Parts: sequence; C-alpha cells; structure tokens
Amino acid sequence: MVQIIKGKEIAENLCGSIKIQIEDLKKRGITPRIALVNAGDDPASKIYVSKKEKLAESLGISSAVYALGNEVKEEKIAKLIEELNNDQKIHAILLQSPLPEGLSFRKLVDLIRPDKDVDGLTTINQGRLFTGENCVVPCTPLGVLHLLKTVHEKIAGLHVVILGRSYIVGRPLAQLLLNNNCSVTSLHSYSRDLPFLCKAADIVISAIGKPMFIGRDFIKKGATVIDVGITRIEQDGKKKIVGDVNFNEVSEIAGAITPVPNGVGPMTVACLMQNTLSLAIAHCIS
Repeated sequence: MVQIIKGKEIAENLCGSIKIQIEDLKKRGITPRIALVNAGDDPASKIYVSKKEKLAESLGISSAVYALGNEVKEEKIAKLIEELNNDQKIHAILLQSPLPEGLSFRKLVDLIRPDKDVDGLTTINQGRLFTGENCVVPCTPLGVLHLLKTVHEKIAGLHVVILGRSYIVGRPLAQLLLNNNCSVTSLHSYSRDLPFLCKAADIVISAIGKPMFIGRDFIKKGATVIDVGITRIEQDGKKKIVGDVNFNEVSEIAGAITPVPNGVGPMTVACLMQNTLSLAIAHCIS
C-alpha cells in the first residue's frame, strides 16, 4: 500500500520544534523578526503573506508587513530593502513574488543582504548552495528534502528526477540533492521522452505547474513521488486544487506520494519559519 506523505502533519511537528526553540531564544532576550514585503495587488500574494504573518505570530516570531501598491516604483522598494538591511532588529527579509509588471524581482531580491535573505534567493546564497558552502536554502527545496527524509533513511545514491528548472525550486533543489549525494536528472520543456526518463528514477519530483501531467506511465513501481505543482482548475462544475501528478493513478504504483493540497505547501511555509529562526540565531552569534 502506498504511503501518503502527510506534509501538513510533518510541517506542524516541525513548527512545534521551532516554537520551543523560539521560546528558549526569548528567554535570552532575543525575538526573531521577519519583514514581509508585498508589492502589488495580486490576490494570491495577499493570502500567502497573511498566512506567513499568522504562522509567524503563532510561533512567537515578530513580523512586519509592508504592503505596497500596484503603482509602486522600483526605487521605493529598493529604498525600503536598504532600510530593512540596516535595521538591526530585523533578522529576515522576504520579497513576495510576483512583482507588478515592469519590476525586476531578480534585481530587487539581490539587494537583500545574504544574511537576511530568508528565501535563499539572492545570487550569493544560490552561489553558495552551488559550491556546497553554508547558506540559506530556498524554502520549498528545503521542505522537499525534509519530506524525503521522512520516507528514506538514506537518500545518498538514489536517482532523483526533477521536472522543472526554475531558480526558485528546480535548480536549487537539484543542487541541494547533489550536495546530499543523490544522482540527479533535471528535466524541462526541451527534454525528450519524459516518461522513459522518469521511470528510471527512485524519486520523481515535479514542479512544472501542469495539472495532472504525471501519470502512472511516468513512475516505476515503488518510487517516491513529490508533487510541488499547484493549480486551480474547474472539474465537474466545482473549483479544486490539483498538482502536477494524477494522484489517483500514480498512488496505485508509487511507494510514497505527497497529496495536493497539504503536501509540499505547508512545508514551504514551515521552512520559512525555520530559516527565520536560523537567521536570528546567526545574527546573535555574530
């Protein structure tokens, strides 16, 4: 029988551990603080930022939300980031994406100090990940690694196929798994014969945003399947959230699989809190 990887439950356990560590930190007079910068009027972004703010508060992390309108100029965001970089009370800075049209997320995120880059998306942190140095690891890849380790006692030597090569998930995840001694194959829109390549893998991770694209013909018997994709569709007259994986099909052959929702999503936010805590601790040590 397939093992359902209960990301929500695992994330709650991780958050419980984070909360205990924060309580200990507060006894030393230190309160982790995160700045959440949200530029634009994207409804989904507002929801995500609100969820992050509420979770932070529940764990004892102080948060400040900077809601900037859709007409905000790049210079204003850059000035705010500079102020947050120089604020000794702020340990972590998050720039919510997407930004309004015409603004460069890459340019602006690179203005965040690497030691406050809670999402691990600055060029410096991603470069350190590439060279195997100590760095802030992007939250979704970190969450995926955590989930894999609840299924596999050892992942070293396992063959992992990753569908998707974004610099937010696919690329850093590939490097993180290489750093953990996995054999990694990265697939993308130009790759050929995807089912054949995926079927050779011990672990298949999809982050392409194509609803129910991965069927049973992609997966070898007993493989672990991690579904990072999330898409809202209408089915039978009802709106529902689905992943890249056809869950009903693939769960008949996989050894373990994440559901959508309540799989990778909760782990991403939990790892954001973990990174915030780690940055606060590192700030105190320095």
